Amino acid sequence: MAAPPRRGWSSPTTASETADLMNGLTRVFLVLLRLAIGWHFLVEGLEKIHSVNLGPTESNRPWTSEPYLREASGPISGLLRAQIGDLDEAALARLTPVPLDPNQDPARIPARQRIPAALEQDWDSYFERFVQHYRLTEEQRQLAAVKLDQAKEQAGRWLLGQTGVREIDKTFGTSTVKVKETPATRIENYRTRVQQVRDALDKELPAFNRDVWKQKLRVTKAEIGRLRAELLAEQNAILTEALASVLSDEQQRLGPVPPAAGTSQLVWIDRLTRYGLTAVGVGLLLGLFTRLACLGGAAFLLLFYLTMPPFPWLPTNPVVEGHYVFVNKNLIEMLALLVLATTPSGRWVGLDGLLRFLNPWRRRAAVAAPTAE
Repeated sequence: MAAPPRRGWSSPTTASETADLMNGLTRVFLVLLRLAIGWHFLVEGLEKIHSVNLGPTESNRPWTSEPYLREASGPISGLLRAQIGDLDEAALARLTPVPLDPNQDPARIPARQRIPAALEQDWDSYFERFVQHYRLTEEQRQLAAVKLDQAKEQAGRWLLGQTGVREIDKTFGTSTVKVKETPATRIENYRTRVQQVRDALDKELPAFNRDVWKQKLRVTKAEIGRLRAELLAEQNAILTEALASVLSDEQQRLGPVPPAAGTSQLVWIDRLTRYGLTAVGVGLLLGLFTRLACLGGAAFLLLFYLTMPPFPWLPTNPVVEGHYVFVNKNLIEMLALLVLATTPSGRWVGLDGLLRFLNPWRRRAAVAAPTAE
C-alpha cells in the first residue's frame, strides 16, 4: 500500500496548497525587500545627518546636495539650478563690466562706475561681515570704507584689462613665446568655454543621441572650474588685501571672515533630503505607515532619476557603477517601492499590524457586525 503523500511546504499536493506556499514565500521576500530598502534609506540619511552635525574637520566635509544638483543634466536640471543658482552665471555676472552707451566716451567714465551690480552687492555684503567679524572701531570702519571705494575703482580697472596683465607661455608649432594676457582676455576665454559646454548639452549631445564628448566634457568642465576659481580669487584679492591693512595684529588672529550663508532654497533642500531619507528608512524598517513610506521613498528616487537620468544623449555620470541606458538602480528601486505600496507588508511584519489590532474603531466594527446580521 502506497504511503500517503507528504504535505507541507516541501511538497504541496493541491493547487490550493501550492498557492498557499507561494503566498507565504511571497510575503517573506516582500518583507525582506522592504527591510533591505529601508536599511539603504536609513544609512544614507543618518550618514548625511552625522556629517552635518560633526561639522568641517580635517577628515569630514559636511554633506550638501549642491555638487550633485549642479551636475544635474536631466529634465528637471533647469528647475534645480533656478533654486540653487548657477555658478557660472553668478561668476559671469561679477566679471562682466557695465556696458557703455554708444555716445559715452570710455576715457571719461571712471572705472569705478564700470563694475557690475553683482560684484558691488557681494563686496558690500563682505564689508559688513568684515566689520562685524573683526569688531572694527569707528575709526577703522571709516578707513575700511575708504579702502572699499579704492578697491572698487581698482576692480573696474582690472575688469577693463588696465591692470592684472600677466605673461604666459604659448606654443606655436615648435616654438614657445611669451604672450601678455589681460583679465579681460581670460574672462572672455572663460565665457567661451562655458558656452561650449552649454551648446554641447543643449544641442550636440541630443542631436547625436549619445554622449559624443565623453572625457572631453569632464576635462572642459574641470578647466571651467579652474578658470572660474582663479578669476574670482584674483578679483576678491583686490578687496581682501585692501581691507586687511586696517586690522591690528590681535584682530588678524581672529581668522578669516566667515562666508555668506547659503541660499535658503539649498538649506531647505538639504534638510528635507537628510531627514526625509531617514524618515522613510525608519518607516520601512519598522513597518510603520508603510505605504506612506513607500510612496515617499519612491518620490525621492523619482527626483534622483530625473536629476541625472541614464539617457544616451546625456553625459555619463562619472560616479555611477556599471552601464545603464534608460533604466538604472534608482528606477528599479522606485518600482520595487511602488510594488510594496500595493501590499500590506507592514501588517505582515511591522507596527502597522499592531496599530490595526489596537484600532478601537475596527474593534467596534467587528462587534457590531454580528449584531447587524
